[in-house]
Amino acid sequence: MPEDRLSVPVRIDAATFREFAVFDALRRQKRWLRPAAFAAFFTALALLAFSRRSAVEGASLLGGVLLAVGLGLPAVYFGSFFLSVRRRARQLGSGIAYTLTLTEAGVAVEKAGQSAAYAWDALHGAYRLRRCVCLYADARHALLLPESAAEDAWRIAAARLPPGRMRDCR
Repeated sequence: MPEDRLSVPVRIDAATFREFAVFDALRRQKRWLRPAAFAAFFTALALLAFSRRSAVEGASLLGGVLLAVGLGLPAVYFGSFFLSVRRRARQLGSGIAYTLTLTEAGVAVEKAGQSAAYAWDALHGAYRLRRCVCLYADARHALLLPESAAEDAWRIAAARLPPGRMRDCR
């Protein structure tokens, strides 16, 4: 097999999926920002209410409610997110999810008789995690390469993608 060609039957295990899901949602898409801003805003309102407790009747109660809502809703959001990731990781099978082929021209993916190909310059980006390499076909869709092929995949991608589209996040 030529050095610049890599074909990998991809099996995604639970640990790899969890790492990818947390990375994609919380680090890459920064979905933690809105719940954090919500919590900060309601905490500030609660502190304001607590500061007025000697002058306004019921200010302590209002502060407690604002604090509970401000911290409770983000906690429910993150709890729900991590439970759904855990549930999805348990549902993963042990079979081959898809086959990825990296060539000089680009990336080809084949799954259940269907195939798609992406040129290197059309890829959105590549991220290296501890357990896999993620090649983003666009802003929302990632192709995962397992740890066993990560070194070769990263080397091939580094030779063809601009440095601004590659990030080592280990």
